[in-house]
Amino acid sequence: MGHAVESNEASKQVAAAETSNQTAAAQEILASRVQEALSEILISSPFRSSKQSQELLRYIVDKSLAGHAELLKERIIGIEVFGRRPDYDTNADPIGRARVAEVRKRLALYYQSEQGKEIQISIPVGCFKASFEWSEKHQDLPPSASSHELEPGPAPAEHMPPQIPHEIVGHDNRRSSAGIRSRVWWIVAVTSIAILVVTIQYFLPSSKSRAFNHFWSPILDNPNPALIYIGSNAVYQLSPSYLEAYYQKNHKSPTDEMGLESFIQWPPGTKIDTDDLIPAKNTFVTIGDVAAITKIASLLVRRNRRFDIRYGTDVSYGDLIENPTVLIGAHNNSWTLKMTNDLHYVFSGPNAIVDRSDTSKRWSANASFTDDYAIISRVIDSKSGATLIAVAGIGFAGTEAAAEFVTNPQSISMLAKSLPKGWEKRNLQVVLHTSVRNQVPSAANVVAIYCGR
Repeated sequence: MGHAVESNEASKQVAAAETSNQTAAAQEILASRVQEALSEILISSPFRSSKQSQELLRYIVDKSLAGHAELLKERIIGIEVFGRRPDYDTNADPIGRARVAEVRKRLALYYQSEQGKEIQISIPVGCFKASFEWSEKHQDLPPSASSHELEPGPAPAEHMPPQIPHEIVGHDNRRSSAGIRSRVWWIVAVTSIAILVVTIQYFLPSSKSRAFNHFWSPILDNPNPALIYIGSNAVYQLSPSYLEAYYQKNHKSPTDEMGLESFIQWPPGTKIDTDDLIPAKNTFVTIGDVAAITKIASLLVRRNRRFDIRYGTDVSYGDLIENPTVLIGAHNNSWTLKMTNDLHYVFSGPNAIVDRSDTSKRWSANASFTDDYAIISRVIDSKSGATLIAVAGIGFAGTEAAAEFVTNPQSISMLAKSLPKGWEKRNLQVVLHTSVRNQVPSAANVVAIYCGR
């Protein structure tokens, strides 16, 4: 029997080695395919024009594949990728957060035009580690390569079969056989329970996902394509004749010679004829609105929802009634102001939000917009019949912060804990505050909530 025990132990070691080799091979296949996908992304139109975005995405993917989560921190990224000093202030210089947010936008634009890719690389909001998702159309990967994590961990102790002492095995063949049968049944039971747990986790969303899905259900569950509408800012441009006359008297830099748009240096008291100011209609939008629309579009792409982006005058009242709509921005978006003017929280003047039921409750952005506010409005039942979500700040930073909040499952989950029972089927408004530094908004915090009846 001693030889039988040794043979059994040797078989276990061989099987373990084979499993380890298979897992290592699977990891190599995963890493190879991720790198292939990364190479395609880096030469795509959203990335090829930005060397910084290329270097940052490559750094994040490489460190994520290698399992170096300790190197995917804001400060480390600032030092390693952007050459910052080890003691630099991440609050005063949020280059890590800002550039990672920019990479997220570029990834969203890439996958919007390149749908159906085998591997989708993303950087979830709130962290700097890359996530890798495989399309259901591409299931030719080895079984051990189907998970998103590339680093297999050791099996939990409670999943390991019980060890049978050598002394017991050597005493009685019948007891040995019974022990083996008992161990087999124990393994089968544990495996069945593990499969059941995994199945439940796969098909039943977490509480965080449920809250997020409920919030977005007016958009995601509607069979019609979603309409994303962004307004345009009131901007005047100098006429070509004025610019020509100006540069005849003033020196042009090399970039000015190439046509770079730059600010005119006027002496005090300079007057301009109205004929020299040309309204640039339906042309300019803020960086906050662009960031917001990118986040919303990225969400819809991940959920395989069709959508149509409109701006300027390219939308009608009928469009808003027929399609679930996301409105971006406030003071440059007349439809946001029109569709939300009878709700609980409304915009008041150019720099404030007010509670219509108690006008003493008022939130105002300061003159320099280092403090900004926003309203998120989710309207399921409106007098007009429209179903919409409005994401709108007083300033552009407020709009961007609101979009970050509303597309973050963690933020929506925390918000849902403060809402009354049945909120999922009611109109909802949330007032948010954000601090702004170097035109980058901080994570928004909730200052007021209203849930309709």
